[in-house]
Amino acid sequence: MTNILEATSFGATSTTDDVLSGVNLKGKRILVTGVSAGIGTETARAQLAAAGKPPLQWKSIPQGAATSVWAGVVAPAGEIGGSYCEDCHVASIIPDEVSIGAMTDGVRAYAVDAKAAKTLWKKSEELVGESF
Repeated sequence: MTNILEATSFGATSTTDDVLSGVNLKGKRILVTGVSAGIGTETARAQLAAAGKPPLQWKSIPQGAATSVWAGVVAPAGEIGGSYCEDCHVASIIPDEVSIGAMTDGVRAYAVDAKAAKTLWKKSEELVGESF
């Protein structure tokens, strides 16, 4: 009942800071869709502040698209196929014992494990009853 009553106190003029006032998000994981524009940007900023974290550094649309263009047009396909790419290069593998954060460059080995990917693909085909 309290949540319903609290929800009625917010309206079209409420800011994300109003909604998060007094909320402690330290140690919580947050997923915000539409973060790159509009309310998503403001929501992410306020939630990071409430969690005591620094603001994210956003990329522009051209910066965000650059790696896809590089991988699809510029980079040699035979050298980058099956790799995780970021910032117009193949990402380095981060060892499991190294601590990472949301802004850490690189990728964990399990994320580019070809055998695991093949197993997952096969299971996906089984689940949908199709073979691709």
